[in-house]
Amino acid sequence: MNKFKTLLFLAVFSGIGLWGCDDSSSASSNGPDENAAVDSSSSVCKDCEDGDGSSSSSKKIESSDEKDVGTSSDAKSNSLSSSSKKDDASSSSKRDDSLSSSSSYIYHECENGATTTTIDRLCTVFFSCVDWMWTIDSTVCAEKPKEYPVMDSLFETKYATYKKFEDPRDHQVYRTVVLNMHDEDGKIVEGEKIEVFAQNLNYGEMIDTGVVMNDDGKVEKYCDLNDEWFCNNGWGGRYTWSEAMALSAKYDSVLWKDTVGGDTRIHQGLCPEDWHIMNAYEWKNYTSTMGLPLASKVNWSPLDKAGANMSGLSVLFQMKTYKENWGNATFFLPTEEDGKKMYRVTVNDSYVTQNAAAIKHHNWFYVRCVRDY
Repeated sequence: MNKFKTLLFLAVFSGIGLWGCDDSSSASSNGPDENAAVDSSSSVCKDCEDGDGSSSSSKKIESSDEKDVGTSSDAKSNSLSSSSKKDDASSSSKRDDSLSSSSSYIYHECENGATTTTIDRLCTVFFSCVDWMWTIDSTVCAEKPKEYPVMDSLFETKYATYKKFEDPRDHQVYRTVVLNMHDEDGKIVEGEKIEVFAQNLNYGEMIDTGVVMNDDGKVEKYCDLNDEWFCNNGWGGRYTWSEAMALSAKYDSVLWKDTVGGDTRIHQGLCPEDWHIMNAYEWKNYTSTMGLPLASKVNWSPLDKAGANMSGLSVLFQMKTYKENWGNATFFLPTEEDGKKMYRVTVNDSYVTQNAAAIKHHNWFYVRCVRDY
C-alpha cells in the first residue's frame, strides 16, 4: 500500500512540474523581448534557463511528502517580450493558484520599478514594470521630414510679364500681372485692362484651423496643412468670408449688404489700400473659363504641364498632403446670397466655376486683389 501511494505522488508531482515550467513555444509574449525558453524534459523544473542561456535558481521547484510545492518569493524573469499588453488567464506570466490544492507556481515577467525602451523605426517606446508586468509609459515618434513642393516654376509663363507690389502694411512683396479683357470671340478689347495679384493675399496672423476665426481685434488667417510655409510661398492665407471682407465676425451669419449689383461691386476687404477683392465681373471678363491657363505649373511639378499658366495668374491648388493637392482652389467674391451664404469662384485644371453659393463660416477661401481703376 505504501508503495502504491509513493508511485501515485510521483505521477502527480511530475504533472505539476511540467505545467509550471512551460515550453517557450506556448508561452505568451508580455514585453519588449521573447519569454525565456524553459526545459520541459524534466518533471521537476530545476535550474530553468533564461532566454540568454543563463541559469536561474529562482525557478527551482522543491517538494517533499510534507511540504507544499512552490517557488521562492523572488522568482522572476529578466527577459522582455515584444508586446506591452498583459496576457489573458492562460499566460504563463500570471500567477496560477489552481495547479493543485496544495501547491502554486508564480512567474514574474519583470522586477517592479524596472524600466526599458524599444525602438521601432521612427518611434521609441518606454516601458516600466508594474505588478511584475511590462506596461507602456509613453511612445515618442520622430516627425517625418517634410518634403515641400519645388517652387521654381511658380511664375513660369511665356505669355505674361510680371510687376511687383509691396504691401505697405507688412512690406510683403507680391507679383502682379496685367490681364486684358476678351470679347465673346476671344479677341482682346483694346484699352480694357486690370492689374491683379499673381499670388494669393497673405495678410494677417496665422492661427491653427482648430481655432475659430472670430477675433475682431486682429486679422487672422489659416495656412494649408497648418504650416505657415505655404502661406509664405504663394498659397497665401485662407479666411472666413467676414474676415476676407474685413467685417465683424457676426456677418458670417447675418446679411451684410443686398445682392443688387454684386457682380461689379468694388470692395477693398483685406486688400491693401487702392486695391479691392476681385469680383465676379472681373473673373468672367478678364480670365478664362478653362482652369489650365490660370493654374501654376507647380501643381504638376516636376511634370511640365503643357498650356498651364498662360494667363500668368499662377493659381496654386489647395494642398491635401505635402506631396498631393486637391486639384482645385477657391476664391471669395464680395457678394452674398443671403445672411449665411456667399459666392465664390473655383478653379481646377479643366474649368472655372462662378457664383456657386457656399456657407460663410464653414469655408475658408483664398483672396485675389485687383488694383482700383
